[in-house]
Amino acid sequence: MSSILSSRAIRHQRLLLSNCRGLLPRTHHQHLRPLSTTPEVPPSSSSSRRTAWVASLCLGALGTGALAYAGYDAYIDWRDLFPAEVRGDLKRGIGAKNKGDLEGSAYYKRKAWNTAVALPIAEFKAEPYLRLTGIAADLAGELEEQGKTEEAFALYSEAFNLIRSSAPELLSGPERLRAVSLAVKLGQLAESNALHAEEEERILVWAVEEILKLLADNNRGATDAELLDFSKLKLPSWMTKTDISVPLQELGDFYGRVGKLEYALPLYLQGITLLVHSERPSSLEEGCQGAQLMNNIAELVIRHPTDERQKYADGWAQTALTLLQANRKSAKEPISTCEHALSVALFNAGMLREMAGDQQRARAFFEAAANQSESCGLDEGVAVANEAITRLDTPQT
Repeated sequence: MSSILSSRAIRHQRLLLSNCRGLLPRTHHQHLRPLSTTPEVPPSSSSSRRTAWVASLCLGALGTGALAYAGYDAYIDWRDLFPAEVRGDLKRGIGAKNKGDLEGSAYYKRKAWNTAVALPIAEFKAEPYLRLTGIAADLAGELEEQGKTEEAFALYSEAFNLIRSSAPELLSGPERLRAVSLAVKLGQLAESNALHAEEEERILVWAVEEILKLLADNNRGATDAELLDFSKLKLPSWMTKTDISVPLQELGDFYGRVGKLEYALPLYLQGITLLVHSERPSSLEEGCQGAQLMNNIAELVIRHPTDERQKYADGWAQTALTLLQANRKSAKEPISTCEHALSVALFNAGMLREMAGDQQRARAFFEAAANQSESCGLDEGVAVANEAITRLDTPQT
C-alpha cells in the first residue's frame, strides 16, 4: 500500500540562540562554515529524499520578495540602483531575456555579476547587498529554470557567502532576510547537487536561527516565552509570515526525510501556529501553507501506524482538508498553493480511510483527488490516485 503524502512545498530570520533550544538540538548551535560550491557525495543512508508528486508549492512565495529580481520591472530604476560599471551589461541581459535569448541573457548577467563583485560594496549605496545579490539571484533563477541546477547552486552559494562575509551589524533587516532566502534555496537544491546531509542541515538550521534572531530584534523587550509564541509576534513591514514559515518547513522536511521526527514536528507546529492560529488575520494562501504543514504532520505520524497514531494523523488530515475547502470557497480565483495542497489532502484522507477499512469513503476521496489533480495539472497526482483506486478494485489474495 502506498503511504500518504507529504506536501513537500517548498519551497524566510532572530530568536536568540538560547531561546530556540526547544526547537533545535544543541548540536546545531555551531558556527556555519562558508558553503563550498564543490558538493560532497552524501551517504546513501541519509541522502534519499522521499518522492513527492506535488510540485514545489512554496517556491513562488520564496521568490516573490526574497529573490525576485527577474524581469524588466525589477530593473526599471536600474540607473539609480546599480553602479555605472554594471548598468550596460544588465540592460543587455534584460533585453536578451525579453527577446527569448537565454544564452545572451546569461552571458551579460554573468558579466555584470563578475564586474559587480569586484567593485567596492559602497558603490551600491543603500542596502548594497540586496542590489548586489539580486543580480546573482536573477541569473541563478534563470539557470534553474533551464535545468542547470549545478550552475544555479554555485551562484546562489556565491551570493550567500558574500552576504555572510559582511559584519552582521552592518546589514539591514532585508539584507539579512535575503541571506536566509538564499540559504533556503541552497537547501532546496542540496540533493540535486549531491550535498552532504550534514551540510544541508547546517544551512537550513542557520536559516531558521537567523529568522528567529530577526524576530527577536523586532520584538525587543519580549520574554523568552513571548518570543516563542509565533501567534503574537510583531513582524516588520518587510517580513511576511511566509518568510518565517518557509525555513521552518524546509528544516522540518529535512528532519522528516532523515527520520528525526522529534525535531520535525515542533517546526511544523510552530509554522501552523504562525500561519493559522495567529492573532493577525492570515491571507488565504498563508492558510493553505498552514494546511500543507498539517498534511506533513499526518504523513510523519502515520509512518509507524498504531491506532492512536492513525487517529492523530486523521485529525490533522481532516483539519487540513476542511481549511483548504473553506479557503477555496472564499477565493475569488484559484490559488495554486491551495489547489495543489487540496490534491494532497484529498489523497491523504483517502489513504487514511483505506487504512481504517472504509473502502467506500476511501474511493470517494481518491476519485476527488484524481479530479482535483487533473484540474490543476498535477499528472503525478492523477497517477497515484488512480493507482489507489485500482488497488481498491483488485481482490486481495
